[in-house]
Amino acid sequence: MKFKLILINLITLSIFSFAGCEDDNSSVIETLDGEKLTVKKFETTYETAIESMSRMQNVEKENLIKIVSTDIEELDEQLKSINYQFQPKNFYDNYRNMYMIKTAADKSGFTTRADIKNIVKYLEMQTVSQLYITEQVEKKIKITDEDASNKCKDLREKDPRMKSVTLDRCLQIGRGVLKQEESQKILPKVLERVKEGISIKHNDKFDLEQYLKTGPSILKKDPSKDKEKESDKSSESKPETKTEEKPVVPESK
Repeated sequence: MKFKLILINLITLSIFSFAGCEDDNSSVIETLDGEKLTVKKFETTYETAIESMSRMQNVEKENLIKIVSTDIEELDEQLKSINYQFQPKNFYDNYRNMYMIKTAADKSGFTTRADIKNIVKYLEMQTVSQLYITEQVEKKIKITDEDASNKCKDLREKDPRMKSVTLDRCLQIGRGVLKQEESQKILPKVLERVKEGISIKHNDKFDLEQYLKTGPSILKKDPSKDKEKESDKSSESKPETKTEEKPVVPESK
């Protein structure tokens, strides 16, 4: 089973969402630049990261928690990075660092820049789209105990390592594998159904096919000219250095 590792973006998303938890009477861990970092904020972020990875990677949450709770030396190489990332100390260090960097970015005006806002908006659209489709797919997946049991038997026949795991763990893995397999089958139908519910009106006066052939304007720019402009701006911003005139010392006779 393959997992794609989601790193900083999940933590960043959680900070944006939960930086100001209401009714937070939990213990204060530390105060960063006047902002209280509490147990509730940290745990909410941690749970959100687990939930996000589960949904976006179509992995059972119980399987993720099991991976994090297992000794890292007992895991396959591809799972060790997930275990390491979600160890409480490692996760807290990342969370704390991101919190401080986000604060510095806000204070410098970085997050008010148009280009940064556009990037955040794009990432939000990308994330929401994936979460929504994943949820719609999961609603249509039906896996019975018998299905999980049969998959467990199948996995044990094909993979000798599965024979050493407990029955409950085998059933859990089997259910997760079935979920991924069913998702691939259902996904195209879900996408089609979502599109059917959206009203689309094409502009007949706009030649979309021709536009896409030529591509967006950014693809037509000469990168070398952009570098020249940046170089010119950089040189203009540098203050002129004046050479200090030394006083003339009369020669001694």
